[in-house]
Amino acid sequence: MADLKKSLGMMQGMGILVSALLGTGVFIVPELTVTNFGSHALWGWGLLLIAVLPIAITFAELGKRFPSAAGASNFVRVAFGVRQGGIVGWLFLALLPVGLSAAMEMAIWFLRSLTEIGQHQALVAKLIILGLIGWANLREIKFSGNLQTAIAYSVGIIIVVLTGLAGIGWFPATENQASSPDWPKVGAAAALAFWSFIGIEVMAHLSSEFKNPDRDLPIALIGGTLIVGGIYWAGSWLIYYFVAPDGNSTIAIVQLTQQLLGSYGNAFICIFGLLSCIATMNIYLASAARMVWQMANDRRLPNRLRSLNDAGAPDNAIYSWMIISAVSICLTSGFGMKLEGLITAANGVIVLIYLMTMLAAMKLLPRLQKRIAIAGLLVCVVLAISLYKSMIYAIVIYFSLSVVYLITRVPAIRSLSLLQFKREESRAKQKCKSAA
Repeated sequence: MADLKKSLGMMQGMGILVSALLGTGVFIVPELTVTNFGSHALWGWGLLLIAVLPIAITFAELGKRFPSAAGASNFVRVAFGVRQGGIVGWLFLALLPVGLSAAMEMAIWFLRSLTEIGQHQALVAKLIILGLIGWANLREIKFSGNLQTAIAYSVGIIIVVLTGLAGIGWFPATENQASSPDWPKVGAAAALAFWSFIGIEVMAHLSSEFKNPDRDLPIALIGGTLIVGGIYWAGSWLIYYFVAPDGNSTIAIVQLTQQLLGSYGNAFICIFGLLSCIATMNIYLASAARMVWQMANDRRLPNRLRSLNDAGAPDNAIYSWMIISAVSICLTSGFGMKLEGLITAANGVIVLIYLMTMLAAMKLLPRLQKRIAIAGLLVCVVLAISLYKSMIYAIVIYFSLSVVYLITRVPAIRSLSLLQFKREESRAKQKCKSAA
């Protein structure tokens, strides 16, 4: 069986994660948190970063011990057997049609801020963007890594520069003042902001393509999470202290860039907003294609999906997902599905995948890492409870898949024995050393 090409380094991995997490929300979510919760949003972002770290660390520990294109599905399979691992794999695949459609709607929002386009033109633009993403994915994964890194750091630099200018008094400050934290509001702000950190799981699907996952994957995951948390907090700080409410729908960050660039400020932000949306969709398509490729290697999908092109990319898996994504985009556009509904459906799936991954980590990882996984599990449980309506789509898929697996008599529990576990862990570490 051909293996995916190991070409990712620490910087490419960090760039992929940062761009995936900044994605569609870097210019929008900070404003939403500040608008709804005022200065409590600043506390909320700090609390959220602390809460997300155990999840990021757990994914890093699992990824370096069990590098696989199947990502979370592989972790759950090792811990709880073929059926549960397969269900997690299909859950991730069920995420892409709604998640990518939601990201595409956000991309078109930025595009419409640049130029007037009608409904049919918007659909054509979506399909062109999808084609460009597919073209990028058919190249070596290092190409996507470099592309993601350039977009991610460009967006981050914009926020950092604006923060620095604000710090030296370039922008006039508002009359907003800091207040003591109201913890219920802080918690609500953190819950709203959590969706900016959705994307940690996609790195697990790329773990087998790191040159040295044992060293580089944890640094990329944890470092990328910290960078993103800092950028989001800086954006919220800028908006709270330096953007006065103006009663219109202009994005707050645009108001600051317009003070620097005049009428070009809107175009400047919208271009980078569009690029961030494309970067998010790029990494999700890459992850989904690798999941399909791994499932084909596990004999759960047709053998034709196992092929790799000369660049080491799973070409047939990418083509299949481009077709599925195109159909999904056409359907959601044709039926006029609202962005909020698409995001809600995607959020529930992610929380369930995170929760099952934390449960797997509690079985697979050593004592210290197991405690970190327990902390991550508690975060997921709180999120699942607070967002129970968003879990409907995910729960329906989970139980439907359980019934299918039961009917087809796929083994329910076939977790690895301790001896098998040690052998698989040793084999994974040996691959890391040989690739280094």
